[in-house]
Amino acid sequence: MRTYLKNKLFFALVFFALFLTVANANAASGLVPCGLGANDPCTLCHLIVGTKGLIDWGMGILITLSLAAISIAGVMYIISSGDPSFTKKAKSFVSSVVIGFALMLGAWLIVNVTLWIFSAKEGTSGSGKYNLGLSSENWYTFTCSTVSSSTGSVTTGQGGVAAEPLATSFSCDNFTFQTTSIKSQCANGDASSALQTLMMCLKSKLGASMTVNSISDNKGFDHCANNYDSSCAHAKSSCHYGGTAKSGKSEAVDISTRTLDANTILSAASACGAGYTKDESTSANHIHISTTACKNS
Repeated sequence: MRTYLKNKLFFALVFFALFLTVANANAASGLVPCGLGANDPCTLCHLIVGTKGLIDWGMGILITLSLAAISIAGVMYIISSGDPSFTKKAKSFVSSVVIGFALMLGAWLIVNVTLWIFSAKEGTSGSGKYNLGLSSENWYTFTCSTVSSSTGSVTTGQGGVAAEPLATSFSCDNFTFQTTSIKSQCANGDASSALQTLMMCLKSKLGASMTVNSISDNKGFDHCANNYDSSCAHAKSSCHYGGTAKSGKSEAVDISTRTLDANTILSAASACGAGYTKDESTSANHIHISTTACKNS
């Protein structure tokens, strides 16, 4: 009886220690990604994100416990010394662990595939698109973005970005630029009125983390629009120089993905009614966003 109680106590202590280890490791990331401030209210998006985080957290615990349990069963099998009953217990222990892990893995797969299917469903709503607020990078990694009705911010799987009031007038000082030369593109008035409106909308949703990579060209808007050569950074009809819009001003802006997730930027662009977007985060670390004047370019 004493041996039995010692075994029970040993396994209980192992379970408790492993649980605390995994729980502490996940505490920093936070299972509830909202409600941390006045500008971070909880939304339906956060419920989806929190549920997914809870399942991933459970998978982390399960993997750790399964590996530990299999190791313990292996030790039991080795020290059984040919005792049939002890060997049987070790084999039964391993079988239970494998079955439990398979069930949990199946549930995890079902949840991820379901979220991936919903994130692929798109429709139209006004000038933008919606896909239930879900954006999938692949079948098992996704972000959830939506516009908060109380703050106008775009909230994401990483906890959201701080909202800013929608500006009533355009000012270059309200934006963060990658370099001073890019800020000069703004100061020189290269952005069309439509692009200025689009940029103000993007800033209201992306907040202080929004960084502008380009509005026109360091060689000068007029030079590249009217005397295009290989020294210009963009293609002649990319709508950075007016393109098919023929407005005489830039109709596009590049937003850096060094400070914001690509899906977050694309979601904000859709909510702001952008005409054309292109994800160039893998090759050039930015998202190309154009006004509706460039929709068909």
